[in-house]
Amino acid sequence: MKGTEKKLKCDMLLIAAGFIGAEKYLPESFGLNLGPRGTVATPEGKYSTNVPGVFAAGDMRRGQSLVVWALTEGRAAAAEVDEYLMGYRNR
Repeated sequence: MKGTEKKLKCDMLLIAAGFIGAEKYLPESFGLNLGPRGTVATPEGKYSTNVPGVFAAGDMRRGQSLVVWALTEGRAAAAEVDEYLMGYRNR
């Protein structure tokens, strides 16, 4: 509210502006499809992209989210990559 502003001294200021999508040059250089939010498009519940052997996870795939989702997706994407490389999945 107006009149409630404060100035605080600090050594470092980090601005959390939110994820507004992948930098265009990265998906373009791989020929990846993007979703409506500017994230790399993958099939529902999968991490593979439209380019065989290229996978996406975390903020690049789902948009801004909690770090726990990035960890979970990283592990799930690694399992999908392993299955792609090995031709089978260990359960």
